[in-house]
Amino acid sequence: MGNLLKPKNDLIFKRIFGADENLDVLTGFLKSVLRLPTDEYDEVILCNPNTKADRADDKIGIFDIKIKTTTGKIIDVEIQLKVVPQFRERIMFYASKMFTEQIDIGDKYGAIKQVIPILIVDDKLFTTEDDKYHHRFTLYDTNAQLEFMDILEVHTLELLKLPEATDGSSLWNWLKLLNSEEEEDFDMLAQTSPQMEKAVTIVRHLSMDEQFRFDYEQSEKRRRDLMAFMDEATEKGIAKGKAEGKAEGISEGKAEGKFEMANAMARNLLKAGVSPEVIAGSSGLSINEILALKN
Repeated sequence: MGNLLKPKNDLIFKRIFGADENLDVLTGFLKSVLRLPTDEYDEVILCNPNTKADRADDKIGIFDIKIKTTTGKIIDVEIQLKVVPQFRERIMFYASKMFTEQIDIGDKYGAIKQVIPILIVDDKLFTTEDDKYHHRFTLYDTNAQLEFMDILEVHTLELLKLPEATDGSSLWNWLKLLNSEEEEDFDMLAQTSPQMEKAVTIVRHLSMDEQFRFDYEQSEKRRRDLMAFMDEATEKGIAKGKAEGKAEGISEGKAEGKFEMANAMARNLLKAGVSPEVIAGSSGLSINEILALKN
């Protein structure tokens, strides 16, 4: 058998945490991230990953893993190996969908339950010198040190900031699993909890599956090609956005320049044969907006 496959690959990640038979593994991970009461995990349900369209021209979102807890809290777990343009905006769009999907006409607003996006990134999400790998964001007044309400809670987990040595937390173990490539690391982690042992076993079994290994390698190739296309498109988009921004008197940081950059990136990806669905997940544009660029 070759080397063990990387768990932070999207295919493996969803097999570990997004299967009904592995809800105990998913629950172990969620407990390491969130501050929810233990009984919130008594009934964890994997939901349809597609967001509901309210209108024919509405944007459609596809979650990596969408979960409902015992009391109806909605959790979205996303893994992103590279931070792409409008990534945060896309996550906020997904969060808004998770709110609006909870109520129909005539329902009371009090029926809305807490929404919790969990973002795992293998890239630099924040430009500051902050070295914390886990952040929790809420609707909070920093001046008054007062929380508006806990209806929205966003967690960010940055794999690049994970320290080499354990900090003693179960969250470190789970993120170390995603970062692991060596046999000894998997052996060490398998001893930390029954849920982790099961996760490592899943990685080992998938690594020995020839068909899955082929699918994994194809997935990695597509990802590398996509990143190369995106880097090239981003450079061209930035240059074009700056030139048009200067001509119209728009500063480089304005939304118009960012939108033009996303459009340029999408055009290049379309020419390279990348599907509109994949581009939509990477650019923040809707499928309809991307299809319009073909004309």
